[in-house]
Amino acid sequence: MNRHIDRDRQIIYCDRHIEVRPLGLREAAALYDAVHRSKRAISEWEAWCTQDYSLADAKQFLQRSIEQWSVNAAYDFNVIERSTGLIVGSVAVNQISQLNQLANLGYWVREGYTGRGIAVTAARAAAGFAFAKTGLTRLEIVAQAGNLRSQRVAEKTGATLECLARNRLVFHGEPRDAKVFSLVPSDLGLSVPAAA
Repeated sequence: MNRHIDRDRQIIYCDRHIEVRPLGLREAAALYDAVHRSKRAISEWEAWCTQDYSLADAKQFLQRSIEQWSVNAAYDFNVIERSTGLIVGSVAVNQISQLNQLANLGYWVREGYTGRGIAVTAARAAAGFAFAKTGLTRLEIVAQAGNLRSQRVAEKTGATLECLARNRLVFHGEPRDAKVFSLVPSDLGLSVPAAA
């Protein structure tokens, strides 16, 4: 799995409405704006999104994203509305275990853009990228038990609900139960590449 993937050339999905690609540092203000306008909804389920989320936080995230990509530790993508250039969501393949060829698949969508299939499209694109380019054979979507929107996205992506895991996540210092979904290449109609 130690393959070099050129981050700057990775548009992993594009149609008439959106494209899914990594962001550069110059786009920190646009990322900050997307999170800032959506922080009430995002912060309900994601501990990284606090009420004092700042432009500096967005810059730090993008810098860390670039660094993690360069060592195959995580792959972050953002969803861009093509007509406006707005960031309307984000999807990530992270918490990678090279030993077990698995990772986490996470996503969020900007307030006012939910319910349009954006998260499903982005999640499927990121999963396809992970299976085709990185050698991963399993992705997990872990959603707090009460996060029904995220669970619906997982189902529509084609993921299989495997269990309700007790104390699976820690959210603001408190253990939380979570539903664990899995995606494997065959869920997307892909085959597993032969081991090198």
